[in-house]
Amino acid sequence: MLRVSLISLLALGVVAQEPAKTTAKAPAKTAAKTKAGAKAAPAPAADKSPVLARVGGEVITEEDFQAAFRLLGQQEQMQLLMFQGGKEEFVKRMAESKLLSVKAKRLGLDKTPSYVRGLDRAKDDLLAREFLTKEGEGLQKRLVVAEADVKAYYDKHPERFKQPELVSLRHILVSVKQGEGQPGLTDEEAKAKIAKVQGELKGGAKFEDLAKTYSDDPGSKDNGGLYADGDPAKWVSEFGAAARSQALGEVGAPVKTQFGYHLIKVESRKPSRQMPFEEAKQGAERMAQQERQAIVWNELMDGLRKEIPFELMKPEPKAAPAKAPAATPKAAPESAKTPEGAQGGAN
Repeated sequence: MLRVSLISLLALGVVAQEPAKTTAKAPAKTAAKTKAGAKAAPAPAADKSPVLARVGGEVITEEDFQAAFRLLGQQEQMQLLMFQGGKEEFVKRMAESKLLSVKAKRLGLDKTPSYVRGLDRAKDDLLAREFLTKEGEGLQKRLVVAEADVKAYYDKHPERFKQPELVSLRHILVSVKQGEGQPGLTDEEAKAKIAKVQGELKGGAKFEDLAKTYSDDPGSKDNGGLYADGDPAKWVSEFGAAARSQALGEVGAPVKTQFGYHLIKVESRKPSRQMPFEEAKQGAERMAQQERQAIVWNELMDGLRKEIPFELMKPEPKAAPAKAPAATPKAAPESAKTPEGAQGGAN
């Protein structure tokens, strides 16, 4: 059975916030004198959480670290725990954040409207997490996806588990410059280089060796020009068409694409097929879990919206800019309305 982190359900993007600290103040005076011989009540125990850092008179304690740690995503928590010195580095970052915070307070930046708005938003996010934590056990039970659910998802969406036609090929790209003034070969220079490569192939040179020497494709050059089990539908159209149609094991005529000229040698083709469940199971699990997350989240939101007024305002359509009135042509002077007037104006 699959379980998913509850926090991953909430896409809030919360930045780790340190909880507000409250310091208990000692009473100024005892409310009533103790009776003779009576022992005074023991004072409340001071916070014994170990201090991890001091910044500007403020402290960061182990409890502060644990609170910030709990706000991290599951993957980030694992990385921090597995990385040697991870906790120390995290505490250092907390202390540096505190250092910036202390300086900002001294500059009065905690009074700015943008800070107040951001603080309100952070409070909303933290309270949302508190609510999800409170409801966590029930939500987690609803998020569980059993193998039968995965199989049902696979059967319901067969089109998502159809493997397309796959082609393995090698190619040599001779690129051309992409515009006037850009570096690279001209079209004629690229054709001449392709002809040189073709000549070496006819002389017995190996295609993969020539790819390492001449190809301008960084993605395949060092691998002898190889692209294994690629989907031709995802390649540029001219390249994909050649991958589908060229004879196996033969180097075809140069193919021109937006990148330049290609020599292509198709090594194998696999027809499209329906993947059996066992082969598709891992992907089906992931998709079924994502679908379950969406269902649980939407059900949670629908229930809350029935309890709490909720409205998203639609932005008002922008008014079309008013068209300027067409300019009224000025009347031509009387002298311009007659040939005589025009002639008179010329003198």
